[in-house]
Amino acid sequence: MPGSWMNAITSHHAEVDTALVLAVVVMVALMSALYVRVGRLHRLYLRLTRNTSGGNIEEILVGYMDTVRQVEQRLTRLEQRVDELAQVQRTCLQRIGLVRFDAFEEVGGKQSFAVALTNAQEDGVVLSSVYSRRDVRIYAKSLHAGKPSHPLTDEEQQALAQARAQRPE
Repeated sequence: MPGSWMNAITSHHAEVDTALVLAVVVMVALMSALYVRVGRLHRLYLRLTRNTSGGNIEEILVGYMDTVRQVEQRLTRLEQRVDELAQVQRTCLQRIGLVRFDAFEEVGGKQSFAVALTNAQEDGVVLSSVYSRRDVRIYAKSLHAGKPSHPLTDEEQQALAQARAQRPE
């Protein structure tokens, strides 16, 4: 038996040589493809481990995941703080209307004024200063949900309309 397969190989040595050459060519092509893939993986590994102390991939990924969790927690805290600040900001005075006028014919220069200061819910105050040659009077009227505590003068209504027209950012 052992001699029979040797006889077959020797009698068909040209075909066997061609098959072996073809197998070597296929193996070289496969080795080249694997070499390229290993090179890409190596470059990726180097990028992944850059600026690290040289630990293995698993340790590096666990470290990155810890960092991601910390960033997520910090982001959550920051979002909560932004929401809190947005709530506080709604109560801050943020809309202003100002009207200057002459309260009396003998006094010029528009020394009198009405100013309206409100928050987003239109809570606030309307201040008026009436200037004459003899004295200055100041009036304050509170606002709750846009409703004044006392009737408003025309100038005060204009100042409030200006304040309402402003849109806070």
